[in-house]
Amino acid sequence: MMADRWAAMLEELSRQRSELTRVGEAMAGLTAHAVSTDRLVSVTVDARGLLHDLTIDPRAMRRYRADQLSAQITALVAEADQRLHDQRNQIYTAAVQPSPDYSDIRLGEGASPRRAGDTND
Repeated sequence: MMADRWAAMLEELSRQRSELTRVGEAMAGLTAHAVSTDRLVSVTVDARGLLHDLTIDPRAMRRYRADQLSAQITALVAEADQRLHDQRNQIYTAAVQPSPDYSDIRLGEGASPRRAGDTND
């Protein structure tokens, strides 16, 4: 019955709205971390990819020139941002579900979907 289809679609829309809220909350709380190979420098970026925390071991100040340390920090922020991007993609992928489309509304009970090339004779 058409009323049942509408009810099912409204229920699905409500579920999707709840899922979008959940995904938004998960995205807002994301952080990503990267550490240099020598473990002397580490960074954490927040959900927007902005530097949230920077840790520099005092030995790094003796090991690297200022321009090298700056490049190291920049590379680590980029690495952490890429991890953040990957986390976002995983969340999006897990959240994607098929949704009702126009044909779900248009079809009456017992009707079959039209295929490409069908005519309306």
